[in-house]
Amino acid sequence: MSRDLRAGIAATIAVVAAGILGFHVLGGPSNQRLVQADLRTVRQLSELARQINVTWSTGGKTLPGDLTHFPGPGKQDPVSGRPFLYHPRSSEEYDLCATFATDSRNIPKDNTADPWIHPKGDYCFGFHASQPVPFPPYSY
Repeated sequence: MSRDLRAGIAATIAVVAAGILGFHVLGGPSNQRLVQADLRTVRQLSELARQINVTWSTGGKTLPGDLTHFPGPGKQDPVSGRPFLYHPRSSEEYDLCATFATDSRNIPKDNTADPWIHPKGDYCFGFHASQPVPFPPYSY
C-alpha cells in the first residue's frame, strides 16, 4: 500500500470521525433549530424583564400586578405564541416563566456562569427589579 493511499484513508477517517463527533456534541440540524428557538425565547424574556424593571423604577418602585399594559408580542413566546407567566414574589422580586424545547445545561459553552441556563420544559427565571437584567447569550 502506497504512502499516498494510507494518507488518504487516514484523512477520510479523520473527517468522518470529526463529523460524528460534531453531531454527537452539537446535535443534528433539527436539534439546532430547537436551540435557536429557545434562544429567541430567552431574548424575549430578557426584553420583557427590562420593561418590567423600567416600569418598576419609573412607577413608584411598585411591580405591575400583571402584564396587561405591556405590548402583546412582547409578553409571549415568539416561537409558540403562548404567553409568558409572570409571578410577582415581593415588591421588588418576580419570576418570568416559559417552556423550553432543549436543556441548555447540556450545551458546551465558554461561560458556565450564564444566568440564562435552563432545563427542558417549564422553567422560571427570578429577577430583582432594582438590578440590571443580564444580557442573553448571543448563541449557545
